Amino acid sequence: MFENFVAFADASAQKAAPTTSHAAGGGGLASSGTLTMFLWIIALGAIFYFMLIYPQKRRTKSFNQMMSNLKRGDTVVTIGGIVGKVIDIKKNTIKVRTAGNDLEITKRSVSSIVKGEAVSSDNAEKSKDDSKSDLIK
Repeated sequence: MFENFVAFADASAQKAAPTTSHAAGGGGLASSGTLTMFLWIIALGAIFYFMLIYPQKRRTKSFNQMMSNLKRGDTVVTIGGIVGKVIDIKKNTIKVRTAGNDLEITKRSVSSIVKGEAVSSDNAEKSKDDSKSDLIK
């Protein structure tokens, strides 16, 4: 079908072009139209790649790296906002202990890993007070 479109475009371009011999420089209009079309297709393909495919590959790579660094005892935050400590890791799921309850969640629902200390309201308030004192100075 694409070949039919190119043939049609070439035929209509030749009808519109004045009749001159190829040796005198005529006949270049049809090939320039086809070349322009191919350049637009390549440009749109590049835009598509850099706007959609490349960022998704980067997100997937960072998520896989985060999951490979996950170990027992780490504190995780889920997409839904649940904070808990990892107690067991399976192939596609992890067990998280939060407020005395054990939850089994999929690895895909982990939003971030908090290394070291657990997230608590005391730590959040302390960091809020520190940031206010930095603004006052």
